[in-house]
Amino acid sequence: MPFPNFIGRKRFWTKERVLSALQQAAAEIEGPLPCLDRAYSRIKKGRLEWPTARRVLEYFGSMARGWMAAGAGMERVSLHNVPWVLGEDSYLLEYAGTKTLALIGAELGRSYQAVRARLNQYFKVSARANQGFLSAAELSKEYGCPYHRVRTALQEGVIPGCYDRVRNRWEIDEAKLTPAAEALLRSPKLHSYRNSPPDLGDYYSRYGLIRKQIEGKVVTLSRDRGLREEVGHDTMQECRNTL
Repeated sequence: MPFPNFIGRKRFWTKERVLSALQQAAAEIEGPLPCLDRAYSRIKKGRLEWPTARRVLEYFGSMARGWMAAGAGMERVSLHNVPWVLGEDSYLLEYAGTKTLALIGAELGRSYQAVRARLNQYFKVSARANQGFLSAAELSKEYGCPYHRVRTALQEGVIPGCYDRVRNRWEIDEAKLTPAAEALLRSPKLHSYRNSPPDLGDYYSRYGLIRKQIEGKVVTLSRDRGLREEVGHDTMQECRNTL
């Protein structure tokens, strides 16, 4: 066997030899590179100068990582179903929100759907919220301020913010809020249950209604709309005469 895995007590397929052999294999293979171990083993059959898929997986975790480590172009490698690494997650969190997800996916060798799913499902954050931008509704909820006050302040320039016409929402950087803007957001509401207690007055007197019991039935009368419950023409006329 000209290319054994072990020579005596030493391993033949070291990481350096695996990389060198993968570079040679990438130069001979045309088009996309096999990123599944079974696909690579099928092509490798009879090529003892190429490393086994087991050794590639041992050093790099996946065939795709091995091809990339050997210098293969991203356009020839598919990272489908390949686990994310720490460097990819760090790059995604650093640039999500400032770069488009399609551009980030092209730079990482991932599809747009994979990048978006990683950001939304794993990190539980959207690209828009990743940079710390708040919408007008979110800012209103955080400070307990009425939404119409926040929207008016944004339109007048009291609160610094940028309006995204594509997404139809405000983008506010909380770090750029001025002391005047914070004072406006923290000021008490003009009309709330604390400074405007609920009206506990008589509902019937407010709307001009009268409730009377006639012939064992309780009827509601109004000077403007007449009898609210039909109890007969004679009864209604009698009730109206009492007003």
